[in-house]
Amino acid sequence: MFGAVERDVWIPLCAFWMGLGLASSFCLPGPARPASGDYTVAMSRALLPLHAAFILQLTPLPAFVLRLLSPGSFAAHFLPDPGDGRFRPLTVAAGSSIEAWLYVAGLQGLAIALAAIPRERRHLAVRILLGSLVILAIEGFWQSRTAHSFWLYGRIPILAPSGLDTGSFGPYFNRNHFATLMAVGAALAAGLAATARAHPNRAVESDPRALSRVIWFLGACGVLILASFASGSRSGVLAALAGAGIVGARALGLRRLAIVVAMLAVPIGLSSATAIGRFTQMDFLASRWAAWKDMLPLLGFFPVFGSGFGTFVEAYLPYQRNETYEIWEYAHNEYLQCAIEGGVLGIVALATTLRRLRASLGVDPAFTLPALGVAVAFATQAFADFPARVPANAAIVVSIFSLTLSSRRRR
Repeated sequence: MFGAVERDVWIPLCAFWMGLGLASSFCLPGPARPASGDYTVAMSRALLPLHAAFILQLTPLPAFVLRLLSPGSFAAHFLPDPGDGRFRPLTVAAGSSIEAWLYVAGLQGLAIALAAIPRERRHLAVRILLGSLVILAIEGFWQSRTAHSFWLYGRIPILAPSGLDTGSFGPYFNRNHFATLMAVGAALAAGLAATARAHPNRAVESDPRALSRVIWFLGACGVLILASFASGSRSGVLAALAGAGIVGARALGLRRLAIVVAMLAVPIGLSSATAIGRFTQMDFLASRWAAWKDMLPLLGFFPVFGSGFGTFVEAYLPYQRNETYEIWEYAHNEYLQCAIEGGVLGIVALATTLRRLRASLGVDPAFTLPALGVAVAFATQAFADFPARVPANAAIVVSIFSLTLSSRRRR
């Protein structure tokens, strides 16, 4: 419904997701429990290093230990006013780290709940997700033609300036966040089309149902890519093209893909999409590089244990020199922000978690290309934005992978 929401919405939402996960773990009927149980155990074990990192960052330590382990955390808690000198955690804002932990646990609960969907129904569930994204894209096109194109649904004013860089697009407060969903959807649609086309037992041209699915998926991919262009989000456009492009390269080969891209470039170029004009006016050094360069000293202030997951704004604000009158709540680069918030500990915990997930969970062969496209699209936009911090977008991506992954034990 909305791409960015306040704490009084997303915190109860995460608690609800956790409740769904617990309910599916303990209340499933017998036939459904074994498959989802293997998935739940495998994923929960894989995530233990990440949860351990949260616990360590929240553990109170004496001031002299904090000074040795994390100069930035010591300064945040004891400078300029040393206060009572009591124990303080490594995170510079315990409340923000607890909320980030709840966010991760909520997404874990959502993944566990969706894993209870029987495998034979997951294709339908994925198509329902894709259909929802297409509806959002159509709503964005409609809203852009209303009298108040920067209002939510064209009718609800937002408490933000109504301009190209700050106005909403579709039912999202920020056009970049809307474009993330469009990019993920485009990659998903491209992957489903390629999978339907490459049926091992029959040519798709001789199967009307399979052919109709390929046409539908390709049409959905085109609509979602156009919505990315229309939103004006440069990072979203690159993410959509990267996600759909990797699928096309795998399914068609580079030569055929180049022909398809050349054919699509003409109508997109003639459409006068907002993103095209923004690409020609892009000043990457001013919009991103200068800020990232200003954030790099934080890696030295929080080298090993980080500033605490979810605490970027509290850690960066005392040291910010870029854009004096603007507060950067996010680094607009997921990789840099994770390095600042997690330090070496966080990077090791995340890498270990991903390695354990890869070892214990596998992609259903029917969803290999869709999962690859979604991963590439999401990872591409993470270079210039913060898609993982937007609950709606993170939930969609987690939902897609929950429906495409299964325990290797069951396979």
